[in-house]
Amino acid sequence: MAQQKPLNGIRILDLTRVLAGPFATQMLFDLGAEVIKIENPAHGDDSRLFAPFKDDKSLYFESVNGGKKSLTLNLKNPKAVAILKTLIQKADVLVENFRPGIMAKFGLDYENVKLLNPKLIYASISGYGQTGPDRLKPSYDILAQARGGIMSLTGYPDGDPMMIGVSFSDMIAGVFAVTAITTALYQREKTQTGQQIDISMLDCQVALLESAMMRYQATKVPPKAVGCRHATETPFQSFKASDKHFVLAAIAGEAMFQRLCNAIGHPEIAQDSRFNTINARHEHVEELGAALQNVFQTKTANEWIELLDKNSIPVSPIQNLEDICHDPQVLERNMLLNTTTKGLEDIKIPACPIKMSSLPQDNTYRVGAPALGQNTNEILINLGIDPDQIELLKKEGVI
Repeated sequence: MAQQKPLNGIRILDLTRVLAGPFATQMLFDLGAEVIKIENPAHGDDSRLFAPFKDDKSLYFESVNGGKKSLTLNLKNPKAVAILKTLIQKADVLVENFRPGIMAKFGLDYENVKLLNPKLIYASISGYGQTGPDRLKPSYDILAQARGGIMSLTGYPDGDPMMIGVSFSDMIAGVFAVTAITTALYQREKTQTGQQIDISMLDCQVALLESAMMRYQATKVPPKAVGCRHATETPFQSFKASDKHFVLAAIAGEAMFQRLCNAIGHPEIAQDSRFNTINARHEHVEELGAALQNVFQTKTANEWIELLDKNSIPVSPIQNLEDICHDPQVLERNMLLNTTTKGLEDIKIPACPIKMSSLPQDNTYRVGAPALGQNTNEILINLGIDPDQIELLKKEGVI
């Protein structure tokens, strides 16, 4: 008998759209939960219309909705709300990312639904949280990156503030939501009571400011972007070889720095008074970078990486997405999955990175994302609604 996944038997009602919420519920599905995605029957999740497309299917939508069941409900109709309330009574978790106050308009806020199901875990993901003066403001990834300080720390000192190249704010909010939901499920085992979870994209960004916030607290001077190098460790940065860039990282302590200089054939760099201590290297970071750059431009990146690897110096190529799709470490870890969606046989989907002994380690595919309303009949029949009633609900615009 196959081992059950950790969240086997947990039912998630997914009232989320676009990215932060769907990314969270995708991870919950990958960990074994059943995820019922509630969508507007008119157009469904907005991201069904987001590029890129293949075979008329949104790959954006596909990447964060695999394996979910799609139920269409028009929540502006009281009959649809009644159906959802019946589902809530049988659910373990509800996840929503509407603007604060929207669920209350449907009578589906936490205070109301906990009367239907006291054991329900109710997770809300929003831009600014359920409290505070800006809680009703709309938010997007770029706004959270801007307001949360990440953009001020990204880029080069003489350049403009820069976004991280993925929707980092959305996705990290999804990660924190999964952490909170699984923690609440564990607590429920002891208390037999559900609870409300409030995840803010802005909060998540502030939580990740790590040493930059501590440097500000120590000096009361806001840190600035430093380009492709570490703000406090040296050398810890990218260099340009004769053909392309690569990254040299975490040269910690005198022994490793001397080993680096010996490995590249320039022991005199380690003996230079500007570079022979940690503090000196930090004070002369630009001069040290220039000295090493003069050396690294004499060979290809692969030649340097091979040499530094042999000498146990932390080093990495800077890969583009084509490189990643052929990276043997990525492939060995099954981090790119096939999808079962017809017409997308050559498409690879990033996998859930959580590795656990209760999860299959040789999985090479994820069940494809559902068509809009694909599971509506199945779910409603399981609720005791007969096919004739379902057809009537469709005619009335309820589903």
